[in-house]
Amino acid sequence: MPRIGILVSVLIVGIYGPHLTHADLVSPYGGETAPNFTELEVNTDHVRVALEIDLSDYPVFVSEDDGSGVSLAERTGQTFSVSADGIPLDRVIDAVDVRPRLPRRTAASSTVPPRPRSDDVVFVEMRFPFSGQPERISFTPPLREDGFPLAVLGVLAKHMGVPVTDYRYLSKTETILPDWEDPWFSTFENPNLTRHHKSPVMSFLSMEPREVRHEIIFRLRDLEAWSDLTLSGTERLTPQDVADIKVAAASFVEARNPLVINGELSEPSSVSVSRIAVGAEGLQVLPDTLPADRTTMLLGVVLSYPQAALADTVSMSWELFPDGIDAVPVTLTDPAGGVPAQALRGDDTVKWTNHLKTWENPRTVPVKVKTASVISFPTLAVIFALISICAGIGAWRGTGRKSFIFWGASGLCLMAAAMLFPVKQTISMPGKGMPDDIASKQIVHGLLDNVSVAMLEPETDGINAAIAAFVPEESRDAVSAELQRGLAVTLPSGARARTDKISNVNIETITSEPDNDTHQILANWTSSVSGGHWGHLHRRAIAYRGLVDVSRSGDTWELDGLTVLSSKVDG
Repeated sequence: MPRIGILVSVLIVGIYGPHLTHADLVSPYGGETAPNFTELEVNTDHVRVALEIDLSDYPVFVSEDDGSGVSLAERTGQTFSVSADGIPLDRVIDAVDVRPRLPRRTAASSTVPPRPRSDDVVFVEMRFPFSGQPERISFTPPLREDGFPLAVLGVLAKHMGVPVTDYRYLSKTETILPDWEDPWFSTFENPNLTRHHKSPVMSFLSMEPREVRHEIIFRLRDLEAWSDLTLSGTERLTPQDVADIKVAAASFVEARNPLVINGELSEPSSVSVSRIAVGAEGLQVLPDTLPADRTTMLLGVVLSYPQAALADTVSMSWELFPDGIDAVPVTLTDPAGGVPAQALRGDDTVKWTNHLKTWENPRTVPVKVKTASVISFPTLAVIFALISICAGIGAWRGTGRKSFIFWGASGLCLMAAAMLFPVKQTISMPGKGMPDDIASKQIVHGLLDNVSVAMLEPETDGINAAIAAFVPEESRDAVSAELQRGLAVTLPSGARARTDKISNVNIETITSEPDNDTHQILANWTSSVSGGHWGHLHRRAIAYRGLVDVSRSGDTWELDGLTVLSSKVDG
């Protein structure tokens, strides 16, 4: 017996009454923002349909009461139909209730606001059993007699756990063509209902300032065909199976698809393998402990090739073609952006050349900020006092009327000096002293800019070498460790995000030891970071708060220590 929110449903019908809507003209993308949503899953012997119905659209998804005594719950969702090879399928209701709307977000959700919709939805879960392996399975949402949709309905479809679409809209009868041998190649007849990642194998070459990174996505079933990997006959994989598969995949891929960088054959310094999933939200790294399906399991590999600077040329020879696939998509990304390419059977070499004209290799540099001791001085009073003295000397040396004038001027200037003595000006005196707020901001900002450059290095040795320009030798190990602990932003793939900009530097407090000219600055700042993995670019603003220990040699400032106190994603 399904879970039934009868009372709530009756209230919905009572409040809204007979209801007829018409859908707006909408883009085929962004279905996650729709007020109504359906998840479609084609399995081996049935279709699962999960409906989330906006409260205002509920009557559209309920069939009319024909007087046969069928309950409201049983009529809920009945206007959504499924057929296999043209034959309507009977439905089984597994659940009907009212629940909070399931949040769905993509990279576009922040710029595409959702349509007006209720916080709660009527949830309906239905099964449509079938026999055999249909060649066509069709889905029909609630439609008017003229075929126009009665409600805006987002859709996400899967076949055997493999996504067939990204977030799209279902506004008419749509038909999926299931590939029962390989669900990866199941598609809708409508080409607009497709997913972003179409190929079972994808390659991403990223040319970074200090690294060439090669990221690859492929299926377990293809790895089994390419290599001598042997698994038990079971389709469900244990966590130990997954761990063994990752080791085998790393060993296999490390020796494939050779890269020639700046004319020299290169070997990766590290190879990491993740179990991933392709979905409407993009690529996600899955824990190894989750159940794994041998047929649909995807693997993501990251190979790192550290470089002293941005490469001049990169050439890759692609070797891994699944059966029936003659072209593998390759994305080439450098600081100017990404461009698509292809590796083809018979033409498997993909090349990249550095054509950047204004690129400057980022370097750490000494941080120079002038500071001075500040004193308060009665400048105007001193000036008038000096004039009074000079006039007095003139009066003493003069005679007659001239002497009288000088004595008068001297007295007036002396009175002016006395009156102006409280009026003082600040004067900077070269030498040691606590940096003021402006100088401290410049010091912290300059050191953090250097830190951002040092964090481009993919390995610890490179970081230690980069910080030598602004960190004393005795402090480098501790500072390097804290940079990697407190400031490194690692993507799910294991790749490290880079800092694009330091902003909003604020000084909270400054404490100093004048004897050795060292200072501890409590500061907060924002780092804008970005990073790509497997073709997806992620951007974040991270708010940091930390203690910055600095010392000075002349006008040059060094980072003696750093303690990151807190970090959180800003906004």
